[in-house]
Amino acid sequence: MIKLEGQVINVFHMDAGTNKKGEEYDARDKIQLLGELELPNGETKKELIDLTVADIDQYVGLVGKTISIAAGAMSAGRAVIFYVRKGAKPTVLA
Repeated sequence: MIKLEGQVINVFHMDAGTNKKGEEYDARDKIQLLGELELPNGETKKELIDLTVADIDQYVGLVGKTISIAAGAMSAGRAVIFYVRKGAKPTVLA
């Protein structure tokens, strides 16, 4: 299990639609989490991660707060995609 930590920057809803390949996708609720990624040289880089969440109501009041959430990750080519684990609830850190 991975714990993602960061500041909730935005909470929004994406309507269902069709992608460029003509494949349909469902509507979903998302949050944007701003975290820090440690670089090999010891410096840090700010990184914005979009996460799909099951219950957006849990996050609306957390905008501007730092949270921790249980997540998973999967590879998509050279990119890593993070997702909120089913049933995971955010923990407010600050």
